[in-house]
Amino acid sequence: MDEAVDNKELQVSVCTDCARHPSLKKMINADLATGICAFCCRTDAQVRNPENIEPMVMLMRALIRYYWDEFSYNSHWGGEAVLELFNEADNPVVEPFAANDYYDEFDHHLQEPPYPDWDKGVSIYAGFDAEGMRLLNSAISRSTPRPVGELRRRLDTSNFAKIESELEALIKPFLADLKFVLPKGGTWFRARTGFEARFLRSGGFDSQIVRQPYMGASIGASPNPGNGRLNREGRPVLYLGSTPYTALAEIRPHPGHYVSIGGFVILQDLNVADFDPDISLFSSSDERLEMYEIIQTFDRWMSTPVTPDDKVSYLITQLLAEILQAQGFHAVQFRSSVSDGVNLCLLDTAHAAFVDGHSSVRFVQGVHYEAPEHPFVTSPEPGDYHMTR
Repeated sequence: MDEAVDNKELQVSVCTDCARHPSLKKMINADLATGICAFCCRTDAQVRNPENIEPMVMLMRALIRYYWDEFSYNSHWGGEAVLELFNEADNPVVEPFAANDYYDEFDHHLQEPPYPDWDKGVSIYAGFDAEGMRLLNSAISRSTPRPVGELRRRLDTSNFAKIESELEALIKPFLADLKFVLPKGGTWFRARTGFEARFLRSGGFDSQIVRQPYMGASIGASPNPGNGRLNREGRPVLYLGSTPYTALAEIRPHPGHYVSIGGFVILQDLNVADFDPDISLFSSSDERLEMYEIIQTFDRWMSTPVTPDDKVSYLITQLLAEILQAQGFHAVQFRSSVSDGVNLCLLDTAHAAFVDGHSSVRFVQGVHYEAPEHPFVTSPEPGDYHMTR
């Protein structure tokens, strides 16, 4: 360790090179200073300003809450130390520690205070209930907040009108955080299985079959659609992808299928609700992070396909779309679960038009699934805690 550093109180932080998560890298770059990086152990690194480190620490706590269940890091539930999460080679937040020179100093940052006020910081521990029973946080990326889950279940037996006011009250506090303006003129893409026609193009020994893609109204929104992620049966909307591959992947074609691709241009500036916002917007407190958990739940529900015979799973997102439209939104943007792109649902199909120059026919040669083995149990053991959500 550098002697000059050793002779003064250590102020450690995280450098931009060690940050893996884009939100963390952005947070560090927003207030740079030369200092000590707790992870790579350089003393002359470009780090988040140690004098203004709390926003970064709260973001890192929020990322822990997003990716990991509490039993993974709380020793009371059998987990290891919190910072050991970052020593996992594939962790999505930060590069693992090169050495433990500043491990204790950064551990203090990350864990103190353990239970900040609800509206003034993020806690990585659930703590105890009023009866003294220890609680357990589930990873935000995989959990459903109870109020949202209850509304979704009630829609199975109740009509939209009974639930609408409750859902509207639940999402209103963060609608302004989701809003952005998508400028007119951008091109998005739509896919449809099949093609309009095929022709034998004669060229002597080089004759070939060529296919004409669906174009115009043939690849546009169905005038009488079935139940969709953000539309009730019979209510047209226009689902688009940010790239041709995103549009293709979202319709889940099978190997051997031909797929038509078409381009659509946005005709006016659109007020869009983005359900995959930067987590740093919600990492200042547990109060804000709870809002983010609701947002991520809706994003996950919109991104996840359901089986054709499932008539109820999209009811809650259909109601969400109608509330958003009543609040002045023209479209909803959400993640694609099958590509790196994003999806855009135009709540009014007149806000985009088919445009020439982007049409093609694709042939699906194969579909790739990534399914790594996940921790599992065939028979729960006595120490296994049965999680309710």
